[in-house]
Amino acid sequence: MQCNSLLVVAVVLSVVAVADSLSNERPPTIALDNQKIEIPFKTTETIVLLCQGDGLPLPVYSWKKNGLTLDVPGDRFAYQPGSGNLVIRGILPNDEGSYNCFATNKFGTAVGRTITLKKADIGSFTDEEPLDAFRPFVGDYLEIPCILPDSYPKGHSYFGYVNPTSNILENIINDDRLLLDYDGNLHFANVNMNDSLAYMGIDIDYMCIGNNPYLGIYMMGRQCRILPQEKSGGPTNHPPQLRWPLTTIDTAVRGQTKRLKCIFSGLPTPKVTWHTENRNGRFAVNGAEIVLTNVDILDAGSYTCMATNSETDQPLSHTIHLTVETEPYWAKIPVDHYVDEDEDVEVDCTVHGTPQPSITWSINGVQVNESDFHERKSLDGYILRYQNVTANDSQVIQCSSSNKHGTILKNIIVKVNAEEPSFIETPRDRKVVEGKTIHFECTSRGAPKPSTEWYRQNSSSASRVSGDRFRVLDNGRKLEIKDTKAEDAGIYQCTASNKYRTNEATFELTVRSPTSITSIPSNITVRVYDDVTLPCDVTTDHRELANLAVEWEKDGRRIDFEKEAHIHMDKTDFSLQIRSSEVKDTGEYVCTATNGLDSATSGISVLRVKGRPDAPYDVTIFQCDPDTVGISWSAGSDNNDEITEFTIHYSGRLSGGNKTLSGADFRPQSRYQDHVSVYPWSRYAFQVSATNGIGTSDLSEEQSCSTPSAAPYRSPVGVCGNLSSAQQLVINWDPMPEYEHNGEGFHYVVGYKKHGTYDAEETQVVLDPRQKSISIHEQKESFALFEVYVRAANKIGKGPLTETKLVRSGEGKPQVVPQNFKVVGDSVNGSFAQFSWDPVDTSEEKVRGFFRGYRIVFWKSDEPNIRRSEDILVDRPFELCRPLLPDKHDRIQRRRRRHRHRVRSADRVYGETDQLWPLTDISAAVQVLNQVNAGQDSNVVKFRTPVGVPGKVSSLRVVQNGWSHLVIEWQLPLEFTGDIIGYWLYYSVAPPAVSYSTRLHIKNPNLRRYKIRQLDYSTVYRISMTAMTVAGAGDEETVIGETLPVNDPDAPKIRDISIRDSLVNISWFHSDQEPPVYPGSEFFVKFRGPDNSTAVQRFDPSPDSDENWTVVTGLRKGKYEVWVVASSGIGELSRENNSQSWILPIGLENDNVTILESVPLLYQQASVGWFVVLMCIISLLVLLLLIICIVRRTREAVYPVYEKERMWSDQTSAPDETPFGEYISPSKLGLSQGSLDSDENPVESDSDSLGEYEYQEATKFNDEGSFAGQSN
Repeated sequence: MQCNSLLVVAVVLSVVAVADSLSNERPPTIALDNQKIEIPFKTTETIVLLCQGDGLPLPVYSWKKNGLTLDVPGDRFAYQPGSGNLVIRGILPNDEGSYNCFATNKFGTAVGRTITLKKADIGSFTDEEPLDAFRPFVGDYLEIPCILPDSYPKGHSYFGYVNPTSNILENIINDDRLLLDYDGNLHFANVNMNDSLAYMGIDIDYMCIGNNPYLGIYMMGRQCRILPQEKSGGPTNHPPQLRWPLTTIDTAVRGQTKRLKCIFSGLPTPKVTWHTENRNGRFAVNGAEIVLTNVDILDAGSYTCMATNSETDQPLSHTIHLTVETEPYWAKIPVDHYVDEDEDVEVDCTVHGTPQPSITWSINGVQVNESDFHERKSLDGYILRYQNVTANDSQVIQCSSSNKHGTILKNIIVKVNAEEPSFIETPRDRKVVEGKTIHFECTSRGAPKPSTEWYRQNSSSASRVSGDRFRVLDNGRKLEIKDTKAEDAGIYQCTASNKYRTNEATFELTVRSPTSITSIPSNITVRVYDDVTLPCDVTTDHRELANLAVEWEKDGRRIDFEKEAHIHMDKTDFSLQIRSSEVKDTGEYVCTATNGLDSATSGISVLRVKGRPDAPYDVTIFQCDPDTVGISWSAGSDNNDEITEFTIHYSGRLSGGNKTLSGADFRPQSRYQDHVSVYPWSRYAFQVSATNGIGTSDLSEEQSCSTPSAAPYRSPVGVCGNLSSAQQLVINWDPMPEYEHNGEGFHYVVGYKKHGTYDAEETQVVLDPRQKSISIHEQKESFALFEVYVRAANKIGKGPLTETKLVRSGEGKPQVVPQNFKVVGDSVNGSFAQFSWDPVDTSEEKVRGFFRGYRIVFWKSDEPNIRRSEDILVDRPFELCRPLLPDKHDRIQRRRRRHRHRVRSADRVYGETDQLWPLTDISAAVQVLNQVNAGQDSNVVKFRTPVGVPGKVSSLRVVQNGWSHLVIEWQLPLEFTGDIIGYWLYYSVAPPAVSYSTRLHIKNPNLRRYKIRQLDYSTVYRISMTAMTVAGAGDEETVIGETLPVNDPDAPKIRDISIRDSLVNISWFHSDQEPPVYPGSEFFVKFRGPDNSTAVQRFDPSPDSDENWTVVTGLRKGKYEVWVVASSGIGELSRENNSQSWILPIGLENDNVTILESVPLLYQQASVGWFVVLMCIISLLVLLLLIICIVRRTREAVYPVYEKERMWSDQTSAPDETPFGEYISPSKLGLSQGSLDSDENPVESDSDSLGEYEYQEATKFNDEGSFAGQSN
């Protein structure tokens, strides 16, 4: 039983092997590329003709010579083992001929190239008479002809001679003068005496030599001798003349080498150059010859040789027109055809060549005749066609093409197959991601060629795949499903069919949701030590989660988290976490997610971690001079932020500092250098740091050098005198710092002598480097002129001598006193007066110094020790030396302004001051001034100043900010110049325009607080105020205030309610907070009477008090509720933007109002008569105020006012405005109002408009006469 099983297996394997071998059978082929077309031979040698074939079954070889079959093996013919190579032993001359190889199996016959065997040989030179000797004149042209013998293979020729000493044949070397043409002739461009080849008195013959290199045979032609003749007067120069070639047309063959040569005669020897339009570049020029290698069609064209020598101005040219011909070549290499039954075949042997080649067709080595064609086989030029091929049409077709340059041959296999379908490759089960394109391949074989169909199995049947997303490609071999969807999953089927049978294969497609990364790439720049998170938001099909793997790459390399301890990937969201980032973390980051089925890659996130630059390195000191040190260094890494500057840090025993290289001086380079200015005689240490936008690097390694000593580079500056010490010469200078001493033993040399004399110069040495002055005590006169210098020196030498300066000795006190000092006319006002006096003698002797002018001194008559002064300078200040003014006396205050004196006549000098005290008894005098001292007082004049213009108000500030108002406070000017009679108030939106937009006249001089109303919310205002006296308005004081943004105002807080008869006085605070946060701009008192009717009374708070009040009159008997509402003052009121105080219920009994809650009651026992008296007093006060206003308006006409463009624009509000539309007006309840406002009536605009106060009634109460009962 076991034996039978083995037998069955063996049979099956044999069948399979046979079937496989049958399926691999193929027609014969012959390798043509290694076959030579022509082969020369020598008799008796052995020749091997190659014929290497292939095919299955293995081909049988045969050879033909000149069309006749050779008997192989034979006497001298045999095959090489394992091939069709023909071996010919002892070859004979009669073996010459054309040989062809044939390889045959059951599918046909392949034919090899035609191989020509030819015996190698070289003929002899013709038996001509030896040439007579040539006798050319020196300088003339000469040609020696040479007719070469026939040779196979083609031989070479040249001229030579036999060296008589060595008896060796030597070549005549060609050069520009001696040239050999391609026919073998030798040309002499000009003959010289050395051409005789005479050797030790023996004339030597030229000979033409032919060579067959294959045979190694040289043939010598006839010999000749050259005997140059000299002309009388020497050789005659002549221009170039063309000698060879005389034709203008030449031909080259593509792929071969072509040589072109031009030979010219002439004396001197012509120089030959070439010109061509050939741009291939595959040519070389060697003097008279141009060589083209591997000739191409593009090499066709004109080639011009040009000859010049000294006898011609223009070159002699000769143009050769080169045409390029080609051997036959295939337009497209013919291909083998492996086809199935019933298919059509086209054998294309299109061929090109120049001249146009001919073509012959053979089948299985037999040339095709016209009788061989029928309806299924036809010839159309270069194309042989077969229709509906059968198995009998399997054959090998030979296509051969020839022209004069060569022959090409191609064996073309036509193999017709016939077998049932079988699968070479079947589709396999696949998984794919939605949206992807997937391909299934189903490759089959058979003959006729099977047709392939694709089906999808349903529950009970299979249907052919269809739809826009399904495509069958590659003649049915491939199924493409584009943009796959979940519903595409299922079982599919591939079938292969021909006329013999149908074969099928099934496979399964599984569709998964795609993997994606939704995080957006970013470019992140951080500083070192910042934490960085790079997101990687991954989604994938839930069925593939177990296979999901995420990796991060930096700069194309996977991040090893074990090696990078500060970097890790969050396992929940796959983000990359970098803690305390470092500069080395800079790079391009990409996250990749894969589940084995598909993958997704994020975009590139670029991270740049900026850090301080590394410290510079390789710091070198290349120069160490007394005043300069040269330093060079290399920059460290900039750590991702460009270095913007370098700083050289240096320190020495006496000085140090930093020098920065940046800006225009900074240019990025590999090596930097700079110079630092230093001082001699000091040791310096140098370090360099680099700075970028992140910070400054550590300091580099320290380098140091010690600078040599040197003489001082300069002498002291600031050399001058001091005029304060009479009859002494005081010399001052600025001491030099120690770092400028430049060496040991530093001191000063002071030199001086009287100017304008021949006195010897005197010097004094000052050893203390810190000393800055010296006094020369032996002088006897004041204000004498000296020539002075101060020079620095040390042990090395002296510093440069400064310019000698002119210095005066000390000034004395002026001895001249002005006379007739007076006040000029009516020039006196509150702060100003003008004076006059007689001029004085201004000579140096009288002034005892440099006359500088006059000083008007003035003081309060009752306080003579407090003085002020005004200098009247009549000439420019003394400039020979810087003046040092004496210290101020303890009890003297000097305020000086320089004025040029005004001279109205030759006999008087005038001066003035505007620094007087108003309303003060003044005493004044005048003094003479020199640079240092003032002379004695002149006669004293006394006068009294009137009221003056006030100074700025003090402590001007904004104390309350509202939505539409600002409350300001101020104090009187610090200095009293007269009674204040009022104020001007200006305000406008900041920044101010050319003029203020609004101006108010505050006539009450006692007012210190004011409320500016009807402003815009959230606006900055510039507010200015000036005080006024009868002398006019003073300087402005300015403050900036800003109104609040819109918000609910603070709820007012009721302070007190007072009841008397039918009157109710209600007072309140702005808010229960101090200060209020959002104070109201306007207030309304709301009432609800016994009949539930409601009324509202409007009220503006007093500008000088935080307390507000109103009086309610005409109340009827009954119970009332009252509350206070604050308004922002912006537009119409609504419940949302108003805050309310708490509601206070009150009641009226026996014609009196009573409070229903515990509220303090004041003045409840007062009589009604008291109120009548109070009203009378108030009426009298109002009349008195009207009289005062009329008087002040009359006085204002004498004071200056501002121009029309700064007039205040009227600020009005409608008197009938009702803030709460749902309430009835107060008049319907008989209500009136009042205000604790004793100072507001005097406030007017400069247009006398009362429009902004139209809502105020005539009933006003002051602190002394108010009816309101307020608790103190």
